[in-house]
Amino acid sequence: MKRFLVGLFLLLFFVAACGGSGGVEGEEAVDAEPVSEQDMTVSALTTAIAASAQPSFDPAALRNELETAVALWNSQEIERYQITVRHRQPTWNTQNITITVEDGVVVDSTHTCFPEQNCIMKDVDPASVTIAALFDTAENVLTLNDPETDMTFNQTYGYPNSIIYEDASWVTDGFKLLEDE
Repeated sequence: MKRFLVGLFLLLFFVAACGGSGGVEGEEAVDAEPVSEQDMTVSALTTAIAASAQPSFDPAALRNELETAVALWNSQEIERYQITVRHRQPTWNTQNITITVEDGVVVDSTHTCFPEQNCIMKDVDPASVTIAALFDTAENVLTLNDPETDMTFNQTYGYPNSIIYEDASWVTDGFKLLEDE
């Protein structure tokens, strides 16, 4: 709807700027002061910027994307993988967690933070960044109904690429399937 209104505004603006009368037949036209090229450019740019703004928050669409991603992930029955997640919370330094998962269980993990100098490591449970846990996190974030929420999912495997709301985020920096040995 917003794009339609912006398009309609642009059409009316250009008709007026190009000298379209816009008047009613039989009425005398009133001479208007011509619009300068600079004014037309400024108005067009302002309208274009407004039209390119991010779309409004649509929790139903995000929920559908999440459900599709979970179904894609589950359909592949992935049992062994390694994932690196960059996790931030308000007042935290960025925490970088790499875990290795076998049959849904974390079997190895490393944890660093950024910036490394003067960094404060937070107590982050490695199990909180498994794919299953990240899907749970995404579900919980959706229930907050926060208009600043943004989520993206990997097109091949379905795992979350990013879960972002307010000042908190979980961003996947690396993912690797592990071969059965």
